[in-house]
Amino acid sequence: MEIRRLPQNLINQIAAGEVVERPSSALKELIENSLDANATQIDIIIDNGGKNLISVSDNGIGIHKDQIPLALERHATSKLHDNTLNKIEYLGFRGEALPSIAAVSELNLQSKFINSNQAWSLDVIAGNFNELYPSSLETGTKLSIKNLFLATPARLKFLKSSQVEKSYCHQVIQKMALVNPVVGFNFKADERELLNLKPENKSSEIFLNRIRNLMGSSFADEAIKIENSKRITDTNFAKIYGFISLPTLNKSNYNQQHLFINGRPIQDRNLSGAIRSAYRDTLPKGRFPIFCLYIDVPADFIDVNVHPGKTEVRFQDNALIRSLLVGSISRELNSSFFQTTGEISKKAFDRFSKNEFVNSSKVNRLEGNEDIQQPFLNNIEVKPSIKSFKDDNFESNSIEHIKNESFPLGAALAQFNKNYIISQNSNGIVIIDQHAAHERLTLEKMKLARKNKSIERQILLLPETINLQPVPLEIIRENIELLADVGFIIEPFGEGMIVVREIPALLGDADIKQIIIDLGDDLSESGLPSSYLAKIDLILGNIACHRSVRSGRNLNETEMNQLLREMEKTPNSGQCNHGRPTSISLSLKDIEKLFNRT
Repeated sequence: MEIRRLPQNLINQIAAGEVVERPSSALKELIENSLDANATQIDIIIDNGGKNLISVSDNGIGIHKDQIPLALERHATSKLHDNTLNKIEYLGFRGEALPSIAAVSELNLQSKFINSNQAWSLDVIAGNFNELYPSSLETGTKLSIKNLFLATPARLKFLKSSQVEKSYCHQVIQKMALVNPVVGFNFKADERELLNLKPENKSSEIFLNRIRNLMGSSFADEAIKIENSKRITDTNFAKIYGFISLPTLNKSNYNQQHLFINGRPIQDRNLSGAIRSAYRDTLPKGRFPIFCLYIDVPADFIDVNVHPGKTEVRFQDNALIRSLLVGSISRELNSSFFQTTGEISKKAFDRFSKNEFVNSSKVNRLEGNEDIQQPFLNNIEVKPSIKSFKDDNFESNSIEHIKNESFPLGAALAQFNKNYIISQNSNGIVIIDQHAAHERLTLEKMKLARKNKSIERQILLLPETINLQPVPLEIIRENIELLADVGFIIEPFGEGMIVVREIPALLGDADIKQIIIDLGDDLSESGLPSSYLAKIDLILGNIACHRSVRSGRNLNETEMNQLLREMEKTPNSGQCNHGRPTSISLSLKDIEKLFNRT
């Protein structure tokens, strides 16, 4: 077999497979080029989730006429002045993005150099260059990408729906805007304006103002400020600043988690894990904290040439950065909850429920060595049943009664770790995940009610007004009729808001605002399937998850046994909505094997 050099165009297409994974990847590269060109205003237009069009215009320094074709050649860059990767100070540096994009699309580049009187334009179609020609562009650079993946149609098959791809593009713009508050951003998708951010005036709250505009006032007004530093050498420091949420303000996914290293958006599992560990056990299960954190380190302390998408970095001393993160967050969380006198701070109190405050006050008094008796059972995880099975008056759920009635899931003995029900049947014991089980029960009830066209609605005495981020807002608005089919009556309500007037009666006193916010976030991340029934099932499953008995809730004996009886007569109760098992059985024989008694 003969070894040969691949054609340059094919090399660029291969590179595009790594650098340009989806429309949002191409958009990120174009925005980074605009920021490197000292732009103070960036205008973005996309169509069909970026598949048909991505346009990025800026007012940066532009490109000289003679260097426009060179800008589209592989590994041509203006950002490595000393020809070394040891100290990278720009967002872009490889010179791969533009030629990779040009190799798989129809690209038009227009630019006017800052000291020039004339703008020039160049068209490249699937890697084939045309001649330069004059342009009417007044300032900066404008890059337009049409028919992305034109030359690699197989890649199109792996893209998600236009709605989801648009959401990814919006997330990229949001991250870039959060870390560059002095830059204005305008974002239009499918001829609708989703963002219009003016450059922030330089002040001490420049980042907080941009965070408020992008992440909402609920986070900005209650955010805990982080500011700390750690010495690296005698003259260099690692600095951290930004804002984190109280544990009581959390989300159903990690879309509102933003971490930046030297102005670069980073996705690092180790650092995200460090931040979560700083919250320790203060977060509800399955919930994620909100944060926007900026870390600045010397350029030669990190290696950004790790991942084609430049979303990962390597530190010379990873333990130092992890320690800085965990230490700074833990300190501020503790000081925000408890002042030096041991009293709860006002910010924390405002978000605490009455019961939480009472429990916290008990802790404070105990720490103050006051004479307070505390029952032993409050300190252990297993909660015994209210009635003993040996009680002569207890018949309805006795072991013999369960055997005679042949209840497969038996009778509840106790609740373990505030999440698992332990029951005994005629064969042995059964362990039930209360949240997973109730999630399935709720879903099946809602599906049955919809099938019978008997979903009962409850009119809210006070309609719930909800402020949503642009993409979740658009998804909710586009599916108002679909949501009405499952019991929600929702209407647009002014700029960036909706109003909920009716809800499914099955939801009872659930937190409607949180359900809608989580539903919008989840659907903006995963998208909706094409089938109508699949859409309904996805929405019902999401609602059922939030309506079900939460992990960490104490159940009494009656509630536990009622849950078991409901499971026995509900179809598909062996798995939750996500396919996980709801119960595990251990026969007497299985238990004896564990103890080597057989």
